[in-house]
Amino acid sequence: MAAIIRQATLGDIPFLVETIVAAEKSNSPRMGLSILFDLSEAGTRKLIGAMLEEEVDGCELSISSFLIAEVDGRPAAAVAGWVEEDGEEMPSALLKANLIGFTFPPESMALLRERAPIVSGVQIEREKDALQIEYVHTDPAFRGRGLAGELIRAHLAKAGPRKAQVQAFADNRVAIALYERLGFHITHTRTSTHPDTIRYLPYHAKVLMERPTHA
Repeated sequence: MAAIIRQATLGDIPFLVETIVAAEKSNSPRMGLSILFDLSEAGTRKLIGAMLEEEVDGCELSISSFLIAEVDGRPAAAVAGWVEEDGEEMPSALLKANLIGFTFPPESMALLRERAPIVSGVQIEREKDALQIEYVHTDPAFRGRGLAGELIRAHLAKAGPRKAQVQAFADNRVAIALYERLGFHITHTRTSTHPDTIRYLPYHAKVLMERPTHA
């Protein structure tokens, strides 16, 4: 059966939590959101759900950013995408930080401030007015059907003729190959020299990939 591509809703939050967790791990056992805040994975899942329930638009933790590929009445894949604000609206990084600060316990936020240098080496600034693709995930039962590619193409069509960007950990060759097939190419690599980065994140380097406006 062909997939139905649709906007995510509140009812999709459990699947969106799975999507975010899987993407955060990036094929590794380490989920930065848990390790950086010294929280269990189960506890972090609840907090991710709570952030999505806030329904704040304009970042990777927004229900409105996600498109869902539905197969046989169930969500099979999800991809977040939004146009980074170019004006007076808050940038996505600040929106995400506010959501985390509002939802996560104060002691976890103190830990994040202490550990910021560990992750800052791989952080890549998002370009204003560019489509941002984030949190690409397909349920294992539905892999091999091209659903992630369909969702990314749907985001590209929805955003219109503008540059598109996606970030990936540099060792995630499967994801990078998918983006290359969709017309993205690596334009920048950020590598952390902090010795503890690999303890907290899936890898110590990230790439920025872009799809030009004319692609």
